[in-house]
Amino acid sequence: MPTSTPELTPKKKTPAPAGSKRFALSTRPGTFALAAVAALAALGVLLVFMSNYRDSVRSGADQVRVLVANRAIDQGTSGDVIAEAKLFNATDVSEVDASEGAFADPSALRGLVANEAIYEGEQLTSDSFSSGADPIAGRLEGVQRALSIPVSKAEGNIGQLQTGSRIDVLGGFNAEQSGGRTRPVMDVLARNVLVLKVEESSSSTQNSDDHQVVVRVTDVEASRIAFASDTGQIWLTIRPPTLAKNSKINPVQLESLLGVDTIPVGG
Repeated sequence: MPTSTPELTPKKKTPAPAGSKRFALSTRPGTFALAAVAALAALGVLLVFMSNYRDSVRSGADQVRVLVANRAIDQGTSGDVIAEAKLFNATDVSEVDASEGAFADPSALRGLVANEAIYEGEQLTSDSFSSGADPIAGRLEGVQRALSIPVSKAEGNIGQLQTGSRIDVLGGFNAEQSGGRTRPVMDVLARNVLVLKVEESSSSTQNSDDHQVVVRVTDVEASRIAFASDTGQIWLTIRPPTLAKNSKINPVQLESLLGVDTIPVGG
């Protein structure tokens, strides 16, 4: 009898048991992923620890005062200008946050010059400054100008003036009137002027105009003083070092000295 061949029935795939995905971690990619997650977690713990540690150190550290730039300061700016223009804020920080060599007193900047650019928010440190600031140009900023005034010993108070003195500048000259007449006039040309340098002459002549006084004035005052010096005479009066006050002074003419009505200049 012929034998019948039994039909082969295809085997059904047995579905993977539930939760078998977790066994993927035992593979090499799974191991790497697990290690990366563990490393990130450890890094996060380390960062939190370091942050807490820094906070605890800061809270226990003493506070110190430092000077912090409140605007960008260009290389070559003198410490005198930085101090006078107050291009900084005095800020209290912990000793941990204070930069090495940070300045605490603006007077320590005198005579120094910035040897590199200093950015806003950066502490002013000794590494950013060096000695050798120009004693004249280093005291100027904005519309300020240095002007050398030739004066005689008496009219310039030579012997009494010194670098750092404060003075008023007076100018006397003949003002032209109508009809071609001239009339002497004296007026205050500038007040509270800083003396940058005094060059005394070796000449013994009392009235020689070979003494030079270098002053710091505005560009407008410089033109007024230069004109008066060229066409008339300059006097320098010394101001009090502190608590100086100014009176309201009109231009002085001959009539005002004699107590009679003045003739307007140019009228």
